[in-house]
Amino acid sequence: FAQYHYPFENKELFESQFPADFICEGIDQTRGWFYSLLVISTFVMGKTPYKNVLVNDLILDKYGQKMHKSKGNSVSPFGCIESFGADPTRWYMLYASPVWTPLKFDEEGIKEVQSKFFNTLKNTYTFFQMYANTDKVDPRKFKVEYKDLEDIDKWLLSKYNKVVRDVTESLDMYDPNKAVKIVNNFVNEDLSNWYIRRNRRRFWGSELDNSKKAVYQTTYEVLCGICKLIAPMVPFTSEEIYTNLTGEKSVHLADYPTFDKDMVDEKIETKMDLVRDLISLGRNAREEAKIKVRQPISEVVLDNKVKNTIKELEYLIYEELNVKKIVYAKDLSEYMTFIVKPNFKVCGPIFGKNIKALTDKLNELDEKDVLKLQNGEEIKIKIDQEYTLTSEMVDIRINSREGFNAANSGNNFIILDTTLTKELINEGIARELISKVQQMRKNKDFDIVDRIKLYYEKNQEFSDSIKDYIDMIKNETLSTEIVEKNNSGEELDLNGLIVKVDVEKIKK
Repeated sequence: FAQYHYPFENKELFESQFPADFICEGIDQTRGWFYSLLVISTFVMGKTPYKNVLVNDLILDKYGQKMHKSKGNSVSPFGCIESFGADPTRWYMLYASPVWTPLKFDEEGIKEVQSKFFNTLKNTYTFFQMYANTDKVDPRKFKVEYKDLEDIDKWLLSKYNKVVRDVTESLDMYDPNKAVKIVNNFVNEDLSNWYIRRNRRRFWGSELDNSKKAVYQTTYEVLCGICKLIAPMVPFTSEEIYTNLTGEKSVHLADYPTFDKDMVDEKIETKMDLVRDLISLGRNAREEAKIKVRQPISEVVLDNKVKNTIKELEYLIYEELNVKKIVYAKDLSEYMTFIVKPNFKVCGPIFGKNIKALTDKLNELDEKDVLKLQNGEEIKIKIDQEYTLTSEMVDIRINSREGFNAANSGNNFIILDTTLTKELINEGIARELISKVQQMRKNKDFDIVDRIKLYYEKNQEFSDSIKDYIDMIKNETLSTEIVEKNNSGEELDLNGLIVKVDVEKIKK
């Protein structure tokens, strides 16, 4: 009313903007602002002056106490911005809690989002930029049709469009906390940790074929889209990356992304997500068995029911779990057994004196009933009366047969053959060497295309271990020669085999 001097002036302008779509203020303004506006508007206009109200709660210290200078627990906003930047501070405040609940402000939280979101996003952009510049590739100058994209490209575009849909819905509901968490998870898990990591070799390809064009185009589209999505929350970071990518004047002059349902492919998502879940379980099983990912294993066993779903994506399991063979089994009991015990805290009051009888019944359950419980379904059992069993009432564990290690999540299982032959151990040493040499190249600031000579101190066990993998080592490390040289280089631990290794860049 005051800013437009209504009703004395600006009647049309006022009425075109009244009532306001949205008002946002701190909880301390409930009486001083929300209430005053409501009373005046009700008195003058006969209706509310705003359609949506969002109340910001207080910012507390990390222990949940109100900030006071006298207590010494206050935090300087400008100090945070100088230390971490405005964008990480903003993103953290939205990420830490919904704005309508009190925020326990902890600078460690800013460091965490800076590491897990900002660094990940910038590293993804830097990776794309580095290879695009090296290859002189500009995705704006070609168009790969959707039908010609690879499945993993279609998967990412499907996931991205769901992110656009869900972020837009969250912001329409005035819930930026949910929106930033959706973006955070997508950038970390889907874009960086899966898509970019899985497609490195496509970026490295020597020819600009359809596959290479597709991976550049898909990454470019998604990076631009993410910048537009996060622009309202982190205006500086999004501006820097977007303008560098596109050459346009500003991300804040671009249209906000819109959901394209034609880009959503549930079938591809189901396949890819199942494979990712199995790989995650496989890594957990490796870790439990204390077998490094770079150490090849002979085989993994999967439930036969997943065969048709993941058949086209088996190569991902071979590569990610470093395995020689995938076996599909109709009966997993050959490799593992279930151990089902009562959750005594829950079952004690229900079964009372029948608790021992329950234990005996659980030992007799067949695999089908155990899987039902694992999937959150109920089963019936009879002792002196009929009882309904739920997953909360039991503790289900897997006992692997000797030489195997099993892992599961719900109804998904993976079983690793943990027996390592001499050949597998030798290949593991070679792969460990490749990883260590790549790190040495990086530490010495070698360019990604630099050719090197690889030296190692005389060591017969090492020589015997790598003799069958010389070509693989050369190809992976860009080595022209692997040469024995005494008193050479850095001491490396290759899965317990100690050897000195050095690298030398070959002058062009």
